[in-house]
Amino acid sequence: MKKRPVSKHVTILFALLAMFAGIPAFAQHSDLRSWNTFSFNYGINKKLTLNFDQEVRVQDNLTRINQLYTNIGATYKINKYVRVAGVYRFIARYKEDDSWGVRNRLYGDLIVKLRPGRFSFVYRARMQYEWRGAGYGKEYGNVPEIYWRNLFKASYKLNDIVSPYFATEIRFQLQNPRIPYHNGFDRSRFTGGLDIQVSKSSTFGVYYLLQKEWNVIDPETLNVIGLEYTISID
Repeated sequence: MKKRPVSKHVTILFALLAMFAGIPAFAQHSDLRSWNTFSFNYGINKKLTLNFDQEVRVQDNLTRINQLYTNIGATYKINKYVRVAGVYRFIARYKEDDSWGVRNRLYGDLIVKLRPGRFSFVYRARMQYEWRGAGYGKEYGNVPEIYWRNLFKASYKLNDIVSPYFATEIRFQLQNPRIPYHNGFDRSRFTGGLDIQVSKSSTFGVYYLLQKEWNVIDPETLNVIGLEYTISID
């Protein structure tokens, strides 16, 4: 069977990623990290899907676990283009005093997806609420940290197995309990990766993510290598 040439659009996507990765880092420090995720999706019916994610994150140039989280949520398909999702995330996070603290997060998503031909374009708007629990002091009370996050993703289906993609996300802080009256854009992400269809119900993914902070004290640049494995059952 004749192989399809790699689309020039895919080449452009990865060229953009390389351009962003080459931007000089104005942050005071940087780190190499790894995010490793297992996901399980179970379709109740054609519209409602239950979602479970477990992730381990490693920091300090891949030498120390800094975060474990568990997502439990559901996604509802309104029509062929629009979905909504609600998720609770339990977070165990390593602290600088060598102890662990618990954080809780709730978020809601509005997802719009278009599929012209082999391309797929996704826009996701997320409202995120996070508050600190066990292991943290009470000086911030139960005041949540609130973010509005916007993600844009473009992917291309090379064949029935491989789909490269490029994504960018920008985060706007609406409420910071530690710094009253502070808000604004403070973080951006650029991601390039591959999704590989292992079987009808499972997918393996690998990606590189560049994260930059700005408008914050002591900003940080992260270089993240990500691995994902997803099982989906209808």
